[in-house]
Amino acid sequence: MFGTPVQSRFARDKKFSIASQTLVPPAARITDMDKLGIDVQVIYPTIFLDTLSQDVAFETALMKSYNWWLAQTCAQFPDRLKWAAMIPFRNPQAGAQGLQRAKAMGAVCGLIYGTASERVLHDPEMDVLWAEAERQDMALSVHTGWHMTSLLSKMDSVYCSTTLGVVPSMFGLFSILGGGILDRFPKLRFGFFEAGADCLPYMITRMERLWSVYDRNNWPGIGPHGPRHWLDNGNVWFCVEGKEQFLPQVVELLGESNLMTSADLPYDEALDGAIDEIQGRGDISDTLKTRILPDNPKRYYGL
Repeated sequence: MFGTPVQSRFARDKKFSIASQTLVPPAARITDMDKLGIDVQVIYPTIFLDTLSQDVAFETALMKSYNWWLAQTCAQFPDRLKWAAMIPFRNPQAGAQGLQRAKAMGAVCGLIYGTASERVLHDPEMDVLWAEAERQDMALSVHTGWHMTSLLSKMDSVYCSTTLGVVPSMFGLFSILGGGILDRFPKLRFGFFEAGADCLPYMITRMERLWSVYDRNNWPGIGPHGPRHWLDNGNVWFCVEGKEQFLPQVVELLGESNLMTSADLPYDEALDGAIDEIQGRGDISDTLKTRILPDNPKRYYGL
């Protein structure tokens, strides 16, 4: 699944070279980017999509080491290669420190998942992380992954796990829009990656309806603003894929300023055609096509 180790058949069968996959040397990635017409790439890690160790301190050290290595690697092509920092979200205090350190080393965003293992993102113990991200003006990218052990234990195939790996992202969407994170930290910006955006119309419709019920009856845990407020406020971004059926409905909900797409180089899905698919669609405006690349990513990452 992760192309690791790179001696595996899975890694060797990819159309991208081992050198490009490993960034050893990073010039190999630049060559592939040039072939695909990609000027700047923000690099997200794959190896941390699953929990590497039950030892939180050890995992924290691995992430710190990874961030240092990636910072040094991308610094060889600073105008072409940007990077997302791994945040040890199972240790929120260390996560806040890691975010501060990564920002100083040049990271353009912090990478998190839809849950912090079995803990929801709106757990009050996570607030130290959100407070630091707000202080650093650092975007937080919610990526699909398999850190929710209770869900992972139900998955019996790669097909199953890859399909249902988007479920924690829905947990994260609730935490951010309905769990009170943005009520407490209204300057944060969150992006959702690899899960698409087709779920947004369903989730917002359901969340808005239930928020109105529970807010009206003064239930605890209900913030003063409904989920739609934070979409309108521009705090939430989505990375969309070229063939998403409900993209026009997503645009109606989110507007044109907070959508992006990805070439996903060098992942096995190889969505290098997604950009052309977006450009070829007849059901979205030419303005949106321009904003998806490059205007919106520049604003999201603060480039």
